[in-house]
Amino acid sequence: MARVNLRAAFMSGLSSTVTAQQVFTNRVDEVAAFERAVAGLCRTLDEAEVSPVMDRAQGRRNVLTLYGVGGIGKTTLSHELERRLLADAAAEGRDDVVAVRVDLSEDGACDIEGLLLRLRAGLGQLGSRWQAFDLALAAYWARAHPGEPLQDFLDSSPALRRASRSVGLGDQIAETVRDVDPTGLGGLTGLAHRAALATYRAVRDRVREGRLLADCELFAELVEADADYETLSYFPYLLAWDLERLPHRGRPSRRPTVCMFLDTFEVVNGRADRRVERLIQRCAYLMPNVLFVITGRNRIDWADAGAGGELDFTGPQCWPNLHFSNDTAEPRQHLVGYLSDSDADSYLREALVRDGRPAMPDEVRRRIISGGQGLPLYLDLSVSHFVALLARHGQPSPDDFGGSFTAVATRSIRDLPREERDLVRTAALADRVGAELLRAGQPGVSDGSVARFLRRPFLTHDDAYTLPYALHAALRHAIGEADRTLPDGWSDRDRSEVAARLLAWLGKGLGPGAGRVALAQALESGLKLSAAHGVFEDWMARVAQRLVEAGQWSELGTGLSDEGAGTPEYRAVRAAVRGVQLRRTGHAAQAVEVLGTAGEGLPAGGPTVQLVRIHLAHALRNHGDYTGAAEIYRALVGGEFDAAARYWLCDFDYLNGRFGTALDSLREQRSRGPEDEGERLRLIGHIWRVNARFDEAGTAYREAIGLARREGLAAAEAKALANLAQTVCWSGDTAAVSDAAARARELLDLVPNPVELVKVRSAEAVAHAVAGDGGAAVQAIEGTRRLADEIGYRGGHNLADVAQVLLGVLGGDHDGARRTRAELDARTRRSGGNTYWVPIVTSWIEGVPAAMEHDPRVEWVDGPAVSLGRWAEVAARR
Repeated sequence: MARVNLRAAFMSGLSSTVTAQQVFTNRVDEVAAFERAVAGLCRTLDEAEVSPVMDRAQGRRNVLTLYGVGGIGKTTLSHELERRLLADAAAEGRDDVVAVRVDLSEDGACDIEGLLLRLRAGLGQLGSRWQAFDLALAAYWARAHPGEPLQDFLDSSPALRRASRSVGLGDQIAETVRDVDPTGLGGLTGLAHRAALATYRAVRDRVREGRLLADCELFAELVEADADYETLSYFPYLLAWDLERLPHRGRPSRRPTVCMFLDTFEVVNGRADRRVERLIQRCAYLMPNVLFVITGRNRIDWADAGAGGELDFTGPQCWPNLHFSNDTAEPRQHLVGYLSDSDADSYLREALVRDGRPAMPDEVRRRIISGGQGLPLYLDLSVSHFVALLARHGQPSPDDFGGSFTAVATRSIRDLPREERDLVRTAALADRVGAELLRAGQPGVSDGSVARFLRRPFLTHDDAYTLPYALHAALRHAIGEADRTLPDGWSDRDRSEVAARLLAWLGKGLGPGAGRVALAQALESGLKLSAAHGVFEDWMARVAQRLVEAGQWSELGTGLSDEGAGTPEYRAVRAAVRGVQLRRTGHAAQAVEVLGTAGEGLPAGGPTVQLVRIHLAHALRNHGDYTGAAEIYRALVGGEFDAAARYWLCDFDYLNGRFGTALDSLREQRSRGPEDEGERLRLIGHIWRVNARFDEAGTAYREAIGLARREGLAAAEAKALANLAQTVCWSGDTAAVSDAAARARELLDLVPNPVELVKVRSAEAVAHAVAGDGGAAVQAIEGTRRLADEIGYRGGHNLADVAQVLLGVLGGDHDGARRTRAELDARTRRSGGNTYWVPIVTSWIEGVPAAMEHDPRVEWVDGPAVSLGRWAEVAARR
């Protein structure tokens, strides 16, 4: 509350004798509960026969919850508990007490990577080496973000940047990694994904050899697990393990005290989708040696049996202190109530002081206390109103105070000059605002009015954000209601028009060079404005596509409703995002269902409809309907996503043997960036390869490899190397195949892609067959089929069939080769693609003339006789 009163003093005029005091209304019960919780956790840890960090079946007693309605003072209380914790530690001369704070309403605060790194930065105050966590993070980062410097990510959001720089987090982690990999910090410094691979392999190999953290249970499993958010969400266990072994400072018997303050928790536990809450709960459960202080509007239900299925750790056996029946043992759940009349009076007496005495008369204070019913935000606004009246050189009277919270908000608006009234209404439309955004919303308001408004006490300020100002959420809602009763209040149409200007301004700064953090923040703000006020801008569809292409699809639109809100365009964007999420998580059929009707009723040429349609096409393709997907891609040519549509049509032509058509289109296409260019080069290589022009194919793939390496695109380089192996294998050069395969597998350790492993294994099968090593070829063919079955990749059996036919022909088993060809023919006809393999294998079994007759629809680049003749030479070389 104090930040309001300090500004209030300056607003009251140069001649005023009123001063603002730093006030915290003493919530005695809550402060005492926190102190007991800190002491109780230390006692629990000290008395445990087996550390709960190791014994993950022990119930957790490390969560203190303070919940209550908006404006009740939970955030103020949370900050005060943190202040007292650190002040008491300083008074005792302790340097082993750490507080980590995360406001979950901040941009990016719900991202598990950012959350964990902020926690690690806080723990960095206790020491620079957190070996288990830092090494596992290095292994994860090298694979999840190949070529992306960790420091760039640490600098990507204001809160994470402040936390990491306060301890030099990047340097701390780098020093730990140097102990294992002195020569390269790859994924941490971002020098190259090659160096990142070296870091990961150095950690992994030492773990496999039992030479690294063998006493840390599950460390090896976490290092070798897939580099995804699911794996990362278990990394808090490693931080807890490191904390448990941290050398104690001062008295050896005293363990460090660590408190993590999670504010505005309703942001995550008020959602229908509890994914983020599940990750945070997992963090709290796996770190039983850290006290989590949660403040939010809702009581958490972790100890209730009904939360099972949505959350991992539920029930009173997991959280014995959080059950509703516990009202004594700390830490537990506390309802933060309204201030008592005496506490409220203490606040008002101390908030504004004149000559050492309360500036507010007794009757004014009584009126405020009666109307506020103990709500701290109500008291704050009343103090601001009192100061505003003083600034106008009037003597505030009791009649100027009291009434409902909405009435107080009404007075707050009415106290402002006309231009500032419009500015506060504008600020109430958005989560965060800045001077430029306010000017966009109110282009006729003077700069001076904007500057004066931004100094008003009801705005909070954090200059770490691009849009640094914010109104309290409860006040934003109250202003919206209060404004309807004022003579110059805004109509719904007025709000929509201003929201439209804000939305347009948010999109203006999002050029091609905008980073993913800026894109994600703008889209989140834009979607909220769109949902609440029925406005829409096409840039939101374009930004959604850019974020999806960048892999940032999992958290898009989290917490927003799909039903009944916003414009049809808004709902279509939400459906597109949902479709992407379903498709990327293996639910292609559901994605087709969601996307199938999402764009109905919208203008056919608009970016939003095209966004829906291109992802419907991708979902159909994943679901095996290549023809349906191709129809959509054709309709999208010339539109918003023309380049992507043309590329996938080229791929469709290639799959159906229209090689010349595909090649001509690819040569005409202009790539949007290195990722696009790499895909274009690889598809050109595919066309040359299946036409047996192996030199040209190898050239295209090597160019793609070089491009990917320069740009740090490990996944793209791995695919191009697998394709190179598929090309050189036809010469029987097993050494060249082994080299390309080994390099591909190294990168696939970083960016797992089992489809590419199938291709590599099939290339090895062909190379062994051509080289005359039948036993090795049989093993490789069996391995290809086994892996294809494991991942459900039907195309892998096509590759295995081709290798098996070749092996049969070279070994004289023509009948066996014909049986395999028949299976290949049936399979490719069912799938509607890759049918060109049948005439290719026929050239080995029955010669070129028979092969030419088999599928005359295939458009061989040099004509069927020449192209199939080259294929026939593959078997004739033996």
